[in-house]
Amino acid sequence: PQAPPPPGYGRPGYGPPGAPYPGGPQDMRAGRLARLGAGILDSILLSVAATPVVLLSIRWDKMQDSIESGEPITNPMDLYDIPRLLGGYAIVFLLGFAYYAILHVKWGQTVGKRAFGIRLVKASDHSAVTWGQALGRQAFVYVIGIATLALNFLSPAAGILGMAGLLDNAWILWDDQRQALHDKVARTMVVKATPWTPNPYARS
Repeated sequence: PQAPPPPGYGRPGYGPPGAPYPGGPQDMRAGRLARLGAGILDSILLSVAATPVVLLSIRWDKMQDSIESGEPITNPMDLYDIPRLLGGYAIVFLLGFAYYAILHVKWGQTVGKRAFGIRLVKASDHSAVTWGQALGRQAFVYVIGIATLALNFLSPAAGILGMAGLLDNAWILWDDQRQALHDKVARTMVVKATPWTPNPYARS
């Protein structure tokens, strides 16, 4: 009979279910670059939705008057219809909130996460997230963002404090589970979504 290969011979592959992650459970965690790429793609999609809001809020008449008179507009905010701008951003805010919450509950993936092959799951057992987790996760993200923006407008010193909001996403750089702070709060994590791993969002 043929002798078995010596210890350490060859490398285990990513094969059928049973032992899909030869490196252990830590290999299920989504890569940091994948999370960054997914976040950038989602941000681009939402910024496209915000572009018409900005364009519809510009005071084109004041801009034309400035061009014809040759007098510059000293206050940039004079170029905008502020109530219309704020109302538009409120709509974009709600659309963004719904975008993340609904897609995470239904499929565990936004467009960005799907493109980069990652998925949001419960940190405890990698099952599908609940409505409470998805809403709480996104609420934390938005509260951090709004607080950071508000602090940046107060004063330079407050702006430095506002940079603490960057810790939310930066937390994945040193966290063992690669969780952001909003993942810690909602008890979620982002994992790899591969054809050979169970999909907790699959409908029979």
